Amino acid sequence: MEGQASELEAAPQPVLPDGRPELIVHLGDAFERIGEDGRTERQASVIFAGQLTNQLLLKPTGRIAVAAVRFRPDGASALLAIPQSELIGLTAPVEEVAPAIFGRLADVLEESATPAQAAALLLDALEPRLRAAAPDRRIRHVVDAIEARRGLLSIDRVAREAGMTRRHLERRFHQLVGLSPKRLARVARFQHALSRIEGSEGHGARTAAECGYADQAHFIRDFRALAGCAPGAHLLQRGELTGFFTGTGVARPR
Repeated sequence: MEGQASELEAAPQPVLPDGRPELIVHLGDAFERIGEDGRTERQASVIFAGQLTNQLLLKPTGRIAVAAVRFRPDGASALLAIPQSELIGLTAPVEEVAPAIFGRLADVLEESATPAQAAALLLDALEPRLRAAAPDRRIRHVVDAIEARRGLLSIDRVAREAGMTRRHLERRFHQLVGLSPKRLARVARFQHALSRIEGSEGHGARTAAECGYADQAHFIRDFRALAGCAPGAHLLQRGELTGFFTGTGVARPR
């Protein structure tokens, strides 16, 4: 877990699906979320960001000072009684989705002078609850397999490996992960391709083939569906907030 502060120009910044929900505390000016219809909504100071299935646009409104917990795909279920599928695409005030922990997180906001201090207090506040919640080992096995194989696996086979039927697996993913196993695998494959093109390791047909897409057209269609634009356009417009919400600047997975 980490905290980070920065100043960004007031331009919309894309945040892309990565399969990991987050708990976020704003010590600075909260962001505005831009909807598909262009309307903006000011975020709360303490929010839970559910799984994403497409691009999320956020607009900085001033000074950014952020501390966050970035969970494993199945990790946030330890704190929230709500099925994770009901939180897909939301950036909801914590008092609405996890009232039992909101008071302590509000204290973190009041007691913190810096993001680093807030990050340490967040860890202290959440660690006992996270340790007390035993993960579903079968779901953890499937999540680990999807991430290790970068989405290139048979869901039926990995369900059998976990000792579950596919239907039962999908029901548990609905509760604990939010995304279906197939969609989480799709996001994992997308993130692998994204890391390659952002790292200049490959483009076009080569990236498509190495990341398991049928062809370059399939790769572009899938990329556009998840990122809101083609790969080349993403490289031109990607924003600084990506570093805050992918683990490179904000938090490490729990």
